[in-house]
Amino acid sequence: MSNTQAKTESPSATLNAKLSDLNTEINARTSKLSKAAQGAVTRISESGNEFFQELVKSGESLRAKTNGKGVEEWRARLAHSLGLPTRDEMEALNKKLDRISRKVNKLAREQKAS
Repeated sequence: MSNTQAKTESPSATLNAKLSDLNTEINARTSKLSKAAQGAVTRISESGNEFFQELVKSGESLRAKTNGKGVEEWRARLAHSLGLPTRDEMEALNKKLDRISRKVNKLAREQKAS
């Protein structure tokens, strides 16, 4: 832009031109990001589906081998390997929680009575 044009162009026209350029750039980047996100989702979906199918085959194979026996043991081992509590551990925690709840309620009643 020449000095003559800058002097004749109003500040609002200059601002509008800059805003228009910025808007165009934002739209272009948004479009690229959207396409990248769609590509990522597609790739994850495809590989996720393949992984899921492998898990299904593995589970079917295991079920055929155990023929329904030892499934509970297998679940316990799986839970342990994933860091999840087993059914027995959950029952023990529930019993502890019940005992603690009873003690807290008893203390609350005693404090209220005094």
